[in-house]
Amino acid sequence: MSDRSVLGLLRLLRRLALAPLVACQGGSQTDESATKTASSETASETSGSTSSGSTTQGTSSSGPATETSAPLPDTPGQGNQCSLFEQDCPEGQKCVAWNMSGGIFPDGVKCVDAPPNPAGPGEMCEVTGGFGSGEDTCGVGSMCFDLDNNLKGVCIEYCGGTAESPLCSVNDQKCVVFFDPPVPLCFTRCDPLVQDCPPDEGCYMDEAQIGSEGFVCMPTVLAPNEDGNYGDLCYNQAGCAPGFACIYPENVPNCKSEYCCSPWCDLEVDPEICAKLDPTMECVPWYEPGKATPGLENVGICGIPL
Repeated sequence: MSDRSVLGLLRLLRRLALAPLVACQGGSQTDESATKTASSETASETSGSTSSGSTTQGTSSSGPATETSAPLPDTPGQGNQCSLFEQDCPEGQKCVAWNMSGGIFPDGVKCVDAPPNPAGPGEMCEVTGGFGSGEDTCGVGSMCFDLDNNLKGVCIEYCGGTAESPLCSVNDQKCVVFFDPPVPLCFTRCDPLVQDCPPDEGCYMDEAQIGSEGFVCMPTVLAPNEDGNYGDLCYNQAGCAPGFACIYPENVPNCKSEYCCSPWCDLEVDPEICAKLDPTMECVPWYEPGKATPGLENVGICGIPL
């Protein structure tokens, strides 16, 4: 396959930004919000540190040891009452991301009372103050991801350390940044060809673009009335069933939506799987030549190379 084909897919995928996973409100998102932070680029073809879905290294890294992301800005200046990294609220309180105008997507941080008998990372939780309030039943240092709009979710740990050197408490986790301004959260690394994640989670790109440094386990968030399989409508990078990625419609035959699901493929083991789905598709390398993350060299995505 030519480099031109790879770059054609890269340009399309760069326009797909991560749709927030908190309070998905039916899974919809405007095109403006889906693309406004995905256009910034670095020499390594990754989005800037303020982009939704940007990443940085934690206590361990599957990426090249010589590469580091630009420092993450700490939480937003407006409404910045505390630090999500440092959790520097008074005793009995926790620092949380919230929406200052009553919306559902965080645009500030504040101190709130820590709940009695708090849930820990990975445990079930409940949003107690309404969407965007930042108030939930998770303990200090974590937030409740509400995945089905019924105020129920799972506690996800905020990244620790500092904005310049974010860390995760679990060795095989990675600090991934959501939203703009940034909300840093810890997710477990995974392999998209193996899909080695817990039930109800899938292995998804850690940045919403081709060539993302790696992949992390995230709860699957499907669009309404969709199964997240080949050709199905999707709105965010965790919006397809495990084993599929949410990519731009030009790359998926007969895709009639803003984005559609397409399967991952192994460049060496079974690259013909894509043509079996549609003869116009190929197993397109996820990484540009020489830029693959060690251990993920075989990762490809089924798509129409442009």
